[in-house]
Amino acid sequence: MGHTLYDGTIAVVQGILNSLSHILHQAEQRPDASTLLEARLYEDMYPLTDQVRLATQFSENLVARLTGREPVTFEGNLTTFAKCYERIETVLKVLNEADKNVVNQHGDIVGTTKIGPEKTVEMSGATYVHSIALPNIFFHLATAYGILRKEGVPLSKRDYYVGFFP
Repeated sequence: MGHTLYDGTIAVVQGILNSLSHILHQAEQRPDASTLLEARLYEDMYPLTDQVRLATQFSENLVARLTGREPVTFEGNLTTFAKCYERIETVLKVLNEADKNVVNQHGDIVGTTKIGPEKTVEMSGATYVHSIALPNIFFHLATAYGILRKEGVPLSKRDYYVGFFP
């Protein structure tokens, strides 16, 4: 079988979350680790903990949409590295349990998608994951990486990509 929706979504999100976990572990080794959780790229942007919250929420939304269920809405209580890892592991567990055939079938199912607080549009599962969910998940990984680099955590491109390779 060729490349499937599952391969381009579930497997990709697993890699993103594994990379996110890796860069958080790198940050946690720093003497100033506790201050990093509230660090921001810029004052009007979300802090590191919210980058984790949003990356995992969009990941949960993606897997829920592609498995035909309502997404779990997580609380925004990521106040420690341990809670960040727990959230990432919770979502990775759900991703690992996603059935490939079910995911591939849900790509063509059209559903109502919330766009902002007061607007909805109709779109297929595949359109949702490729135009809304995946770009957001990548954005929050990249922003978390950027925050940690700005704060002096010695990360390299290899750290960003670590979750994508066995």
